[in-house]
Amino acid sequence: MKKEELITALEHLGYQLFTTEKKSLGKQQIYDVLNELADSKEARFLEAFPVVLANCAGKGINLDVKMLLSGHSEKSRKRQRIEKLILAGIELLTEQGLKKMDSFNGVIEALRQKHGDLLVNEKIVLDENLFVSVERLRNTLRRYTTDLEKFESAREKEKKRQLRSFKLNFHLSTIFPPKQKELVLKKLKGEPLTKTEKEYYSRIVKKKLESLADSEIRKIATTLTKL
Repeated sequence: MKKEELITALEHLGYQLFTTEKKSLGKQQIYDVLNELADSKEARFLEAFPVVLANCAGKGINLDVKMLLSGHSEKSRKRQRIEKLILAGIELLTEQGLKKMDSFNGVIEALRQKHGDLLVNEKIVLDENLFVSVERLRNTLRRYTTDLEKFESAREKEKKRQLRSFKLNFHLSTIFPPKQKELVLKKLKGEPLTKTEKEYYSRIVKKKLESLADSEIRKIATTLTKL
C-alpha cells in the first residue's frame, strides 16, 4: 500500500491528514491499513492505530484479531508490534469510555499477560529503536473523540431542524391550500410579496392565521385532540 493510499484510507477510518475523496473500505482493506500502520516508522501513522480501532467499533465493524495477525509468526517483530498496538489501543478506548469491538474481548487479557500494562510508562517499545509516546496516543484519540462528538452534535441538530421543517410543512399543508401555504412561508422568511400577493394575504391568509392564534380556538383544538 502506497503512502497516498494509506492516507486516503485513514481518512475513512477517522484519522484525517489531508482532504481526500471519500469511499467505503472493506474489512480486508482495514486489515491492510492496520498492518501498514504497525509497519511504519512515522509517529503520526503509529498514533492512528487506536483511532482506527475506535472508528471501526463506532461503526459496528467487528474485526477478527486472528485475521489481523495471520501471516505473522508467533515471535515475529511485526506480530509483537501489532499486538502491542492492539492492547494499547483497546486500553485507551476503555480509559476514554469509548465503544470497543466485542471480537477483541477474548484476546485482550492474553495480550495483557504477555505484554503487561503498556500505559504506565511514557513510551511503548515497539521494536529496537522504535517507540511510540503513550501521551501522544492518548491525545490523538482524544482529538478524534472531540471531532466525533462535534460531528454527532451537528448531525443531531440537522436532524432536529429537518424534523421541525417536516412538521411545519405537514401542518401548513393540512390547513392551507398550496398557494396560501406558499404565502405563509414567504412571509415567515421575510421574502417580498407582490402587490397581488399582499392583497390576497391580507384578505384571506391573515384572517386564517388570526383565527389559529385565537386563545379560545387553541383551547378547543387542545381539548378535542386529547379525546
